[in-house]
Amino acid sequence: MLLLRSNTHNTLHFSYGLALGFVAARERDDRLLLTAVSQINHGGPQAVIDEEQAVVVANLNLGAGKKAMNMSDFYSAHSLFNHGISYLRRGHWNKHYDLSLELFNLAAKCALMNAEHDSLKMLTEQIMHNARCFEDKLQAISVTVTLQCWSGNVTASVELTNRTLSSLNEELPSVVTSATIKQYVDNKKAQLATLSDDTLLNYPAMVIPSKILAVELLVKLQVSLAIIGEGAAMTIIPLKVIQMSLTYGMSSYSPSAFAQYGNYLALIGDDFEEGCRYVKFALSLMKKVPSRAHDGITMFYSNHTKLYVEPMQSSIECYLDARKACLKSGIPFALSCSYTYNNLCLWSGKELNAVVVSMSDMIRESKYLKNFAILTIVLPMFRFAMRLIGQLDAPAPQQDEGGNAYAFHLHDMFLTKLSEAFIFRELNKARDSAGKYFSIYCTQTNTMRWCVLRRLSPPATFFGRL
Repeated sequence: MLLLRSNTHNTLHFSYGLALGFVAARERDDRLLLTAVSQINHGGPQAVIDEEQAVVVANLNLGAGKKAMNMSDFYSAHSLFNHGISYLRRGHWNKHYDLSLELFNLAAKCALMNAEHDSLKMLTEQIMHNARCFEDKLQAISVTVTLQCWSGNVTASVELTNRTLSSLNEELPSVVTSATIKQYVDNKKAQLATLSDDTLLNYPAMVIPSKILAVELLVKLQVSLAIIGEGAAMTIIPLKVIQMSLTYGMSSYSPSAFAQYGNYLALIGDDFEEGCRYVKFALSLMKKVPSRAHDGITMFYSNHTKLYVEPMQSSIECYLDARKACLKSGIPFALSCSYTYNNLCLWSGKELNAVVVSMSDMIRESKYLKNFAILTIVLPMFRFAMRLIGQLDAPAPQQDEGGNAYAFHLHDMFLTKLSEAFIFRELNKARDSAGKYFSIYCTQTNTMRWCVLRRLSPPATFFGRL
């Protein structure tokens, strides 16, 4: 009797919600749509009459999930996409392929943002197994690349990215030398010299899906290369993205590539006038591209040059604006913005108690998101800040100084240890850290030259170094 009443109650919820859903779709009322889908999902898949109705309900969940994503509510969006998947019947990949692919791709993106890695792996496995063509697998590959990088398996992330780029005929040169870099830079200078800012701002948008995702993978590859210390290959990635933008149209990643090109001209080439020009152009282009999803990345890179032409104490606050933009659009780059901001706050003399509180928040966020790449390099910096405010019993983080640690982790770790030991007059530790630091420095000449010439600690240029 109780079961009958429960089923009847759920059916009423479902029917009421479905009616509301049709009204919401007709009136284009987002709030009503979210209410309707909530009622429908309360009834659950068992209330569905037939396959046609199941597809309608799955589409309603898809639409509601997109609205939740637009409101930066990725937890609710993930739940809605999962509900949409639950309504799909056996054989849905064959009968309703486009709906299935979109639901699984968006659910995977939200799972990444919510650090639900087990769910993410199951979703991407389904996509890779059922996708009809290589291009339909690209979004799942892109999410997997980020997951591998966050989880500390950066080598696998680089290998997967390189294989995918090779399949897309957009791979990087197998060997990148100083001559290769110079050739790339000279060619780009010559090509851009013939194009005015107005001409570039009016370039068409990139529309080929495979090229859009190739650009996205190149940007993610740059992050991975930063961690393993491959500075030479990192330098040419923004130049390749610019070349693709000039060939196929501007994507949402094109502004960040121009910002990095401006950074290179200013901070490596000492041409601040031309560097600032392209940084400003990047911010203008950011407002013109069809998608504003990656504004935070452009703002992040643009601020590197701004640090040298404006007071650091004020310009570092722009990294917080970049972080907010990343969080709003669901871009995992938000933690990179937090790390750079906290690092610069420490070295620029901001009030230490505030720095410690901010770092504590970042550590909690890194643990929640299971981003071990960030966590590994922030813990020594946090210990340093704690000791500076008198917490002499601050625990030393357990760091791998052997062969399993990546060059970027080791570099930042030894720089922080060197600074801490020097300030506290622990000279033997300082000498040891300095020796290890400079042994890594010699393998990252171009990257470190930027930092040394500009008197910035290398961690301050995290993920933004060329």
